[in-house]
Order: sequence, then structure tokens, then C-alpha cells
Amino acid sequence: MDFNYVLRVPWNSSNCHNFVSQGSTTKNSKYPCCTTLISLFSVALAQRLKETSLFRLPDVSTSQSCLLDFQSKLNSLPLPNNLASSCFKPQQFVIGPNICAGVQKISDWVAKLGRSTALDGNCRADLTNLTACDACVKAGFQVQSKLIEIDGKKSHSTNCFYFTVLYAAGVVNEAGPESNGVLSCILGVPLVPHNKF
Repeated sequence: MDFNYVLRVPWNSSNCHNFVSQGSTTKNSKYPCCTTLISLFSVALAQRLKETSLFRLPDVSTSQSCLLDFQSKLNSLPLPNNLASSCFKPQQFVIGPNICAGVQKISDWVAKLGRSTALDGNCRADLTNLTACDACVKAGFQVQSKLIEIDGKKSHSTNCFYFTVLYAAGVVNEAGPESNGVLSCILGVPLVPHNKF
């Protein structure tokens, strides 16, 4: 995966500057930096989904390699050199049949949900417009609910949420995962305010 976008897109890295004081054993949901980084890493996953039709990486060694590449880009900013290893476990990005309704690739998504979902009607446009963003977010929750219903396990709701986000960002939206609308609306990447460019 190409992580050069980490240096290109206008993401706000301020949540990660004081990361060392947060400790080395963190969970994504506990710290703003890890939440920002999972959103930022998702740009590459969404682009990969678009190119390969696969929602996740094939194995742990590939995931580890990608996380090392991701961290090397973060080091260029400069940010602490332990962000990726502190925020992520490589296996969380590895494909498996028991993650979300058996979805592993786009053809599985289509088989479960059909060729068109609420995402297709609401997440194609420029999502920098708040009304368009709200409609896309609502569509995302509808699709996530449908996937959870198909899956039958509420414990998979987080994975189904991420699959929905990746599909909307990588497949549905015409501007692509690096566009400001997709970054801020679909992926939830905090952006630097315009007046700071």
C-alpha cells in the first residue's frame, strides 16, 4: 500500500504530538491519537479495496509490513516512532471469514447487500457539504445495521462499521479516499483548518 498520502493530505496531527505521555499500551477507542491514526490508515485500506476488491490484508506479516511503512511516514512529520505499534495490532487488519457477515471482498458485499445500497445513493457526491455528509452518515448506519442483521452477531458491529466506511470511501465516493470530503465525513480524519494552510 502507498502511504505517501500521510504527507500530502491536510490531516491534523496535533492529537499525536504528546503521545508519549499517554503510555505505550493504548487502545484505539481510548486516545484521540489512535482514533485519528485508524482513520488515516483507512485511507490506504479504502484505496486498496478499490484496487483489489479486498477489505483487509491477506496475513499478519503483510499487515506488519504495512504498519512499518505507515510509521515511517509518520516519522517524517516528525511524530513519535511508536505510534503504529502502540495503537494497532497487526491481526486487526487481516482478512477472515468470521469478521462481518462473511464479507471478505466486494463480490461478497454485493452477494449479501445487492448491487446498490443506501451508500450508493447518498455517498457519491462532494461530502464537504454538511447536508450531503449527514445523508451519507445516515446511509452508513443503515448499511451497517443490515450487515449486523445478516451476520447475526452484535459483537461484529465494529468490523461491519469499518467495512461500511471502507466501501463508501473506496468504492462509492467519486472523489476517492484522499478527498477532503471523504477524509472528514466518511473516514473521520480531523483536518487542519483552511486558514492554517
